[in-house]
Amino acid sequence: MARRVWASLAASVAAACVVFGCTTPATEAPAPPPPAAAADPAAGLDAFLSGVRAAPASAAAFTAYCDEALTRAAALRTALEAGAGADPLRAYDNLYLVLQSVGNDASVVQETNPSAEIRAAGEACTRRVTEAATGVELSRPIYDRLAALDANAASPAARQILTREIAAYRRIGVDKDEATRALVQRLQTEITDIGLRFARNIREDQTVIMLPNAAALEGLPADYIAAHPPQADGRIRITATNPDVTPILNYARREATRRAVFMAYRNRAWPANEPVLRDLLQRRYQLAQTLGYANYAALITEDKMIRTPERAAAFIDQLSALSRPAAQRDYATLMQRLRRIDRRARAVPAWSSSYLSELVQNEDYALNSQEVRQYFAYNNVRDGIIGLTEELFGVDVRPWADAPRWHDSVGAYEVVDGGQVIGRFYLDMHPRPGKYSHAAMFPLRVGVTGRAVPVAALLCNFPAGDHRTGLMEHRDVETFLHEFGHLLHFMLSGRQDYAAANMGELEWDFIEAPSQLLEEWVWDYDTLARFAVDANGQTIPRDLVARMNRARTFGEALDVTTQLGYAAVSLNYYNRDPSGMSLDAVYQREFNRYATINAAPGTHMYAAFGHLDGYSAIYYTYQWSRAISYDLFTAFEASGLRDTATARRYRETVLAPGGSQPANALIERFLGRPTNVEAYARRLRQ
Repeated sequence: MARRVWASLAASVAAACVVFGCTTPATEAPAPPPPAAAADPAAGLDAFLSGVRAAPASAAAFTAYCDEALTRAAALRTALEAGAGADPLRAYDNLYLVLQSVGNDASVVQETNPSAEIRAAGEACTRRVTEAATGVELSRPIYDRLAALDANAASPAARQILTREIAAYRRIGVDKDEATRALVQRLQTEITDIGLRFARNIREDQTVIMLPNAAALEGLPADYIAAHPPQADGRIRITATNPDVTPILNYARREATRRAVFMAYRNRAWPANEPVLRDLLQRRYQLAQTLGYANYAALITEDKMIRTPERAAAFIDQLSALSRPAAQRDYATLMQRLRRIDRRARAVPAWSSSYLSELVQNEDYALNSQEVRQYFAYNNVRDGIIGLTEELFGVDVRPWADAPRWHDSVGAYEVVDGGQVIGRFYLDMHPRPGKYSHAAMFPLRVGVTGRAVPVAALLCNFPAGDHRTGLMEHRDVETFLHEFGHLLHFMLSGRQDYAAANMGELEWDFIEAPSQLLEEWVWDYDTLARFAVDANGQTIPRDLVARMNRARTFGEALDVTTQLGYAAVSLNYYNRDPSGMSLDAVYQREFNRYATINAAPGTHMYAAFGHLDGYSAIYYTYQWSRAISYDLFTAFEASGLRDTATARRYRETVLAPGGSQPANALIERFLGRPTNVEAYARRLRQ
């Protein structure tokens, strides 16, 4: 259980927020007394979890909630261990539900709340939840009760949960002696604490770049320049957030500007996170050794589709061989363009790759990204993505009235199917100090049939507003739909008999595939024509979308090799004893082994590479899932992207089952065959 509770807190697709099928906000009244020891520990559970906790009025209020939730969890654990109740799996599922819910609440609070004190309360609760969940996972009495059940006599969903949970118990050392279990408990707590420090240093990094004068912004769009006026001393203030950084790397004509911003961005949270990451690697290695594994990569891959770190390495090599020819071809094109600027250039610097790609796409494909972005104002993109969801999957999305919010910029919505609310979600989409700095879906409540609908939050960092302030790069639109795909998967899989059958229990190396599949729709003219308009209300031209698609293949293989570089770093940090490891040396060696454009000397990207905590050794999953997504997409290519019958079949066979079945079973049911990499290979050969 600790494995899965922490998975939600740390990364997979998500983390957390709040609500359990309620429509009214919880008050901040004093917490009710914990249930009496002799009472049914599950009594009143649904009512207790129905309150919204992601927007607490104070740190004390959230701590009181955390106290009561953990008291309830302790009572549920005690009853389960004592053999109370006729249905051990249902009792276990209630315990799972409580720890998952409070852990998710804590995660969203620590990643979103404007108050540092309240964020700290969220972190403190996260630590306590992980301790409690690890205790459950190491409980031999609970394991014995679950193992004694006849899985063959259970429903398919119950059988899947039992098979998965029993294997997880054995993997985490439930059968070890008392001293070993105590060591595992201590290591898990230490790993949690270290991970919290790692994430906090990234989230609260205050890197600012001061450019010398307004001329440094030459080449940037007019709205960007207007949003970054000179200060009293004439300098320009640039933050290390994506809305500030991405346009500079794409459009700034002055190499000095691009280099200054790139170097600062790639050194976020450094040097603070260097010793933190060392500690994280060391503790995880010690945990793996304690449990009888050669290294942490061997432990973390065992329950994934890939199964072993050796297979993960082989997969990285396979994709490298497929992508290398196209990547080298595109790199040669970038070099040719660079030498027209600087005849002495010998390599494409990392801070110039996006800028040079823009020049090539403009000159060779007649595509100007500044023209493209005029059609993607945030407000329209948001409404368009919601509209696509409604049309494709036959649901309605409406405002969620009276939803508690932790910031004024946060939106709240309900998903309605056949007149029934089947999910609720938050959109927290714009950067602010102290907030999560990347893009992810954070679960709040899992859906359980007849008890609760799923609730989640989308945390991103995009420009806000209309055509004056909210213009987005097309790649940001793609990211929006990707993350919304996770949210949609969570909403549409919320009718489960057990909380432990939620979508987050799917194998991590599949979990990105449904979201990556949806990215294809932002390249489709019929989709874009519904929401992509300029400031005058003119729809994006069909010819422009055609040029976007022609230019799409340029640089795609370069991006793949970069992703393989990150995957190799992730794997090789964790597939060995980290004692004496040079983080910089391993990063440079493994990244440059695969990435066509080398890492810039003097950068320490690992310090802000949050996936090194949450995903640990398994960043390869993005490319593994990508191969699956292209395979799934072949069905839509055959029937048409707007074909609602195919979308309905996909919803029912892949999305709706959540984690009640193995990923391979979902894929084979939809495709009628096992998955393969052929569709991805065809793209990489273009």
